[in-house]
Amino acid sequence: MKHCADCRHFRKAPYQAKHEGCYHPDNMVGKQKDDYLDEQQLPGDHERINARGDCAQFEPLASQPSLLRRIFSLGA
Repeated sequence: MKHCADCRHFRKAPYQAKHEGCYHPDNMVGKQKDDYLDEQQLPGDHERINARGDCAQFEPLASQPSLLRRIFSLGA
């Protein structure tokens, strides 16, 4: 089962976005063309879209590199 919190398009309020929901372009209620109007975008209802756990636009979050790899990348 796919969970919305594990998807790349899911943003959670209040830190990542003004409204919590799915920010995939096909699922958004209102989207803005320009980046400076990002706060006016309205996400899709993630609970309705993924009600059965089979969202077609699901993309897993990118995995974070290991701590050792991150430490060595700072020195490069």
